[in-house]
Amino acid sequence: MASGKRYTYHKGFLSDNALDFSKRSSFIKEILLERVNPTKVIIPCKQHYGVSAVPVVKVGDEVKVGQCVAMPPKGKFSLAVHSGISGRVTEIRDIKLPNGIECPAIVIVNDMKMSRVPSIRHRESMNLDSKDVLGIISNAGICGLGGEGIPTAAKIDRARRACVDEVLVNALQSEPYSTSDLMIMSEYPGYVVMGAAAVARACGAKKVSILISEKRKMLAEGITTAITNAKHDFNEISFEIKYFKERFPQGYYRLVAKALYGVNLTPEETLEDKCSAVLFNCSTLCACWEALSENVPLMNRVVSVTGDIASGHNIIVPIGTPVSEVLAAGKTSDISGPVVWGNSLTGLAIEDPENTPIIKLTNAITVIRKQETPRTPCIHCGLCAQNCPMGLSPHIIYEMLKQGMPKKAEEEGARTCISCGICSYICPAGIRLTPRIAQFAAEGRIIGENSLLHNTSFKYEIEGIGDLSLLEDYVTDKEGSANDDPDAIELPFDGGKTV
Repeated sequence: MASGKRYTYHKGFLSDNALDFSKRSSFIKEILLERVNPTKVIIPCKQHYGVSAVPVVKVGDEVKVGQCVAMPPKGKFSLAVHSGISGRVTEIRDIKLPNGIECPAIVIVNDMKMSRVPSIRHRESMNLDSKDVLGIISNAGICGLGGEGIPTAAKIDRARRACVDEVLVNALQSEPYSTSDLMIMSEYPGYVVMGAAAVARACGAKKVSILISEKRKMLAEGITTAITNAKHDFNEISFEIKYFKERFPQGYYRLVAKALYGVNLTPEETLEDKCSAVLFNCSTLCACWEALSENVPLMNRVVSVTGDIASGHNIIVPIGTPVSEVLAAGKTSDISGPVVWGNSLTGLAIEDPENTPIIKLTNAITVIRKQETPRTPCIHCGLCAQNCPMGLSPHIIYEMLKQGMPKKAEEEGARTCISCGICSYICPAGIRLTPRIAQFAAEGRIIGENSLLHNTSFKYEIEGIGDLSLLEDYVTDKEGSANDDPDAIELPFDGGKTV
């Protein structure tokens, strides 16, 4: 079930005299995964790749746990948003997230009753075809929880079109301090494995490979048991655990392609087309199985509250919880240093924890010791180029962008930057290389066509949503229409139902 081979790529190694990520603190299994019940939530309508959802509640409305509060605009590529608490809508206002996204946000004050929508219940029949799986996962508002937030249904559909053979489960959380994905693999291995198998069946794949670090073998026993149990329901799927050497950044899809298949993907190429495989984060697959088996939409996520002055704590957080309440629940009292919305290297420093919410993509809140980094001109040591996992020369690209030479920077490969933060961390001159290069790379990805989303269309009917989670009485139009686009994902909702 587990191969003896150890996989890795050959860049990104950080020398012992700088920062060796393989020596980071070991993951410690917690006895109890604490759940935060915040006093209020601030739920942004855009937490995913695509356009902003549209609020379907108004000020003064009472909402329940699991209720849909924002829907995709008809005919647009977007995702539904749900509430993780019950309470009263007190405000709908525009906000700007630390990543620059501007969108409406729904403020709900918690009544502390945790009243749930009736649709959150165990699904009696799991006889679901691929169309059902796609519809339910999209209705649940699930997007990738370890990357850019690409809607999971779109990614499944893209994989199905490419006729992939293998589903890869990314449990390679390698950034310092963060252990939220490892906690998911420890506490919910059955959900991850069953979610992966269901997604594999929807993609038409026959194999599931679970990718974990060789230093996390203590997780393998639970995964192996979960695989044994899953074979009763998914006997056509084969499973394998693949161990990777500890290295940062490890789980990026282009680096996985290099490590597993020896393939160097260009920015225009996809893992699906070139390697006949598709990569999903383990937390994403756990959320998929919650939606498929229990009708639970994506309204909570596990967040690591951690850093170099925090002891480290994983908690279940309703989407929209203010960072200040997460820090309090994480027992982090000393926040004199910067508070980072995200991981220590790839996250963004924030100044207003009380009005900055947790979103679907926030897997960590990191508190860093306050320190003054000396700044000097580049000393041309070459450490950034030596350790860049994409084989770039960040110091050269940075200087080109600084001098207004974007075409030259692009020729040097700037568009392939994956925003890992290694170059900024390792720079002895204290130059913040990553932000400028990453912003340039992101602009190129926005302008260019995203092949994961190409030719994927969604059809929504949002009238009469009312007090629904969008998973209530899910039905599929088996007949379809002769005039429909054969490549479209049909997502019928129970619009028109009165409550």
